[in-house]
Amino acid sequence: MERRDFIRTGCLACIGGTAITLGLQACSSAYYAKQIDLKQNNLVIKKSEFIEVKKDGKQNMRNVIVAKYEKLGFPIALFHLGEDQYSAIYLECTHQGNEVQPHGNYLVCEGHGSEFDNKGKVTQGPAEKALRTFNVKTDEEYIYITLA
Repeated sequence: MERRDFIRTGCLACIGGTAITLGLQACSSAYYAKQIDLKQNNLVIKKSEFIEVKKDGKQNMRNVIVAKYEKLGFPIALFHLGEDQYSAIYLECTHQGNEVQPHGNYLVCEGHGSEFDNKGKVTQGPAEKALRTFNVKTDEEYIYITLA
């Protein structure tokens, strides 16, 4: 194989691999909580929403779920950080107000490419301010996101 053909083949393989990876990430969608209640200015979500049951009966823990409540302008991402530790993040980008999307353990604004960690802090601009967060409390069965 000549050098020119080798370089062209290598470049096409890299571009194709990148496109496939981006396409697969775009297809993966976040899990939306099925039951959300509002009690005394708290969104209430069952901890069991984080449990994903596979077709073979095995269970996995989701690292993020999305809570959509009709009276809020944007959804809230709820990240499971560890044993009874959660972070709740309002999914409105601080750059220009686009909706931010969960991608694994971080958030991406697909409008201009800003990225945020699972606590709402900016990891890549153009956004300069962290996302709005909410206080989270738990008990044995529920997670409470304080909206005030």
